Formats: sequence, structure tokens, C-alpha cells
Amino acid sequence: MSKMCIELGDRVALSKVLTVVETSSLEVLSRLSECLVREARSVIVGITGPQGVGKSSLIASLIKELSSDGFKVAALLVDPSSPTTGGAVLGNRLRIPELPSEAFARSVWAEDERAIPLRAIASLEVLEAAGYDYILIETPGAGQVNTSILRISDLVLVVLMPFLGDEVQVIKAGLMEIGDIYVVNKADVPEADLMYGYVRSLVRDKPVVKISALYRKNIRELVEVIKTEIGKKDSEGRRALKRIERRKYLVEETLVEQMHRILRRELVGVREEELLKKPDRLIEMVRDLKTRLANKIVEGPVV
Repeated sequence: MSKMCIELGDRVALSKVLTVVETSSLEVLSRLSECLVREARSVIVGITGPQGVGKSSLIASLIKELSSDGFKVAALLVDPSSPTTGGAVLGNRLRIPELPSEAFARSVWAEDERAIPLRAIASLEVLEAAGYDYILIETPGAGQVNTSILRISDLVLVVLMPFLGDEVQVIKAGLMEIGDIYVVNKADVPEADLMYGYVRSLVRDKPVVKISALYRKNIRELVEVIKTEIGKKDSEGRRALKRIERRKYLVEETLVEQMHRILRRELVGVREEELLKKPDRLIEMVRDLKTRLANKIVEGPVV
């Protein structure tokens, strides 16, 4: 093992690498290519659900519980940036103020709430190379389904709670279709029993666990369910398939980012008065841009 791979075990060195990943994902992965795992090492648990259901609090509780079992645990917390300023509050990190000594948590900003950004996928690769047993990744809480979490996670936890309002909206969001485990948070309130029964009636063939992330109630039960479900996936060889899917997604997102950069540059050259006064030329403009994009991609650098 090279010195560079060994240094990933140091928290300070790891933080510096992940900082560079934010702007130069592929360059970092290229430099660390010999460190990247060939077989599944980390259990990657995606945690999704509507905004405000307690995902960050649940992650904090899971980190403590898994760490008490002797596992090295990392958390990657994805937070959307402002569409106006481009800034991100990254407030989910503030809700995990104290970590066990061996645990690691980092916030990652995303351009929008619809997808897991390239920098997050690359960060997963680095964290797995650093030797973490469990990596928990939280998606932005948009109240809508984030299907990209399926492509990068070994296991998906969908977090719900009472008082969500119109339960039909939860179904419409697709949340009742993507989870491996369903978690009803805030078990300390009476309405949690109603929500628990409702969720169980919708996902009869999947585990449903009622917890209180704040008071760490039933977190041990949830951890045992996670281990059981991962064991099933291992026995069926599905975790190896997930690694393939995650790396396909990494390649896909790299190309998408490159095309977006080229497209934004090319759109600068489009004359605004033509967009306003010559709508009949819109299709022709699209064709011209398509040709120029194809040429730029062929002629341009790999990353």
C-alpha cells in the first residue's frame, strides 16, 4: 500500500483530500486510483425523506450506536446550495456536534435537490478507500423522491414522522417505493403509532422501525435490522452490483458536468435579440448548439 493510501487514515489528511474533491473530483480519484477498493468494503446507507423528519439526528444516533459496536463510521451530508447566491448553509452538520473519536462527518453542497452531485460520489470512493466500515449519506430534504440515492447506496432508509400532513403526498413522492427499511421517527409522540401502522400497511414486505432519534429509542433495533438486510444483499451478491452501478453513475455525472460547462459557455454567444425577436429560429439555434457541443466534447479534455 502506498504512502498516499495510508495517509487517508489520518483525519486531517482525509479532510484535505475531500476539500480538493469538491472542485477536482476526477483528478483526485486519478491520483488515488491504486487506493480505490476492488471489492465492496464499506456498507453505504442512504438516508432520505421529507424535510424536517430528523434525518441528521438519526445519523448522529446511528453513528454512536455503530461506533459502540467497534465500527468506523463516516457520514456525508448533502445540502442544496442557494439557486440565487450559490451558497449553502450546511446546517445538517451543525446537528451532529459531537462525534465518537473514530467517526468522521462532512457536509457536501449540491447544486439542486434532484441528484447526488459528482463531488459526493467521489467522496464516497475516498471514504471507502480510507477504510470506513459504514458510510451514511443524507440526501437533501425536498419532500420529493431522490432516485439517485438508489444508484449509490447498498441500503436505503426512508425516514418519516407523524404530522407530515396529507399522507397521499408521501405516496406521490415515490418514497414508499425506494426504501429497503422504513423508519418512523419521533416515537415519543402518540401519533407515531398511527403513522407506524399506516406505513406498515403500505410496505408489507419491508421492515418498518419506530424510533426516537432525539432520545435514541429503538436505535439498537434499527441497527440490527440494517445488519440483517445487508447480510441478505451480501448473500445474493447485490452489493457488488451496487458498486458497478455507483461507478457507472460517477462516469455519467462526470460527462454531464462537462457538457453543462460547455453548454453554458456556448450559450453566452447566443444573441439575446434573436431569442426575443426571432422565435422561429429557436429550432435552428438548438441544432447549431448541438453541433458545436459535439465538436467541443470530441476536441476537449477528458475532465
